[in-house]
Amino acid sequence: MFNDKFKRRIAAAALTSCILLTACGNQVQQTNQSQAQSQQAAGTTVEPTTAQPLNPGEDLSKYDLKDDDNLETIVSKMEQKYGIDIVYGNDIRTEFKDENETLRAKPNTNNKDIEAALRSINEGLNALPQGFIKQLPYGDRGILKVYLTGEITIDGTPGSSIPAFASDSDPELYLTIEVLDQGVINVPTVMHELTHIIDFKLKHDGVISEDEWSKLNPEGFTYDNSYADSLAGKKDPKYCYTTEHYVPNNTGNSDDDIWFYYSYSKVNAYEDRATMLENLVIYKMWNYEVAPGLYKCPHMKAKVEYYLKLIEKSFAMSQADKDAWTNAYKAIS
Repeated sequence: MFNDKFKRRIAAAALTSCILLTACGNQVQQTNQSQAQSQQAAGTTVEPTTAQPLNPGEDLSKYDLKDDDNLETIVSKMEQKYGIDIVYGNDIRTEFKDENETLRAKPNTNNKDIEAALRSINEGLNALPQGFIKQLPYGDRGILKVYLTGEITIDGTPGSSIPAFASDSDPELYLTIEVLDQGVINVPTVMHELTHIIDFKLKHDGVISEDEWSKLNPEGFTYDNSYADSLAGKKDPKYCYTTEHYVPNNTGNSDDDIWFYYSYSKVNAYEDRATMLENLVIYKMWNYEVAPGLYKCPHMKAKVEYYLKLIEKSFAMSQADKDAWTNAYKAIS
């Protein structure tokens, strides 16, 4: 049901940003595009993993958040459950340098705001398979740091607020989240950025092939890497399910003509996969489908099934978690 709680979150997300700003895109490692002619992939397969689930018998209920838990207790429970390091208040990292700019974060020292934000973040992380977050570190990158900050801007420019971001060009593995008044965060964008980190790991593990992925796109299609055009609303909605995020299907494209969620998905493969997975993650969290029928479109169905197989290959999951994700996907596809 489209309840009031969900409405508030979607409204907050829309007010904060319907798409990630240019800087967020620059923080994402760009995909090297295949120059070969793309063609529709039929029968592309990924061998299943032989890895064993992490602590399959562990009872995680002891980490469930209670209404009367204080901030310290919430932080402790989440850090132990997900294997993350939560940093907030004046302890946050305030600069995140990129090739083209620096993102600057101000502290949010309101503990009530941080507590409310963590409860929302917990909902998102709890929707993922057991032990999933603990497996995100790759290469020489250690524990995932979750920075809860105040306003995040591009080079300190007023009005350039960034709801969340991650990067593969930094020695630290992090997910930085802007916490607004009353603990409001852009939950869909947080999960979108988390998908980027999944992608970084898949890339590092050699699981994902961009050449294979390109075969799932329209013949002759190439990503344009233009974040600026997306921000300005200049992208052609051709091949898209919808013209903008959170807007009903209004492109006029038939199911057979849909290869992307919305126009931002056409920037590069990283954004394509992150936007594609949003619908499933939000459904898993809140039992609400933001993009009804998205995965019924045959090309979107092929993409999400391929990507879920990649995740299953790189991440150890229990059979119960595999079944839960399979059932959630089947319910909306």
